Amino acid sequence: MRHARLRVGSFWSLVHSGMTDTLLKVRPLDIMTTLRHLITIMGLLLFLCGGCGRPPAPQSAVGSAPPVLKIAVSANGQLTVDGKASTVQALQKLLLHLSEQHGAVWYYRETGHQNPPPIAMDVMKALVEAQVPIRFSSRPDYSDTIDADGRPIAK
Repeated sequence: MRHARLRVGSFWSLVHSGMTDTLLKVRPLDIMTTLRHLITIMGLLLFLCGGCGRPPAPQSAVGSAPPVLKIAVSANGQLTVDGKASTVQALQKLLLHLSEQHGAVWYYRETGHQNPPPIAMDVMKALVEAQVPIRFSSRPDYSDTIDADGRPIAK
């Protein structure tokens, strides 16, 4: 069945001529298509806005970021881990635990452009064996990162 397309002017002429029954027969399929589109759009809006009234899930600071172990080697050969004096053997145990938690190491060595103290090489061997990600820093507060070319990049 083919339906005639009406212009606005012809619409009003049909209304004034008393042929309103013709208006109802003009586009029944168009009305159904329009209703189907409206129902689809309303359904999508309900779906998209369904979670708007709920408060966001609380973000837990614990467990949200992988653990970080801050290692520093001083010029005189003292090793500190998270600000406390340590030994290479204790560090190896901490690194094993850290690798199980998929953590990372932030490493700082005092006088980084000079020859390292012997303990620095032992620390690097332990880091390589633990296979943990390492971020090198030239500052004792770990506020920068050393890139692959040896240049510091501020955070």
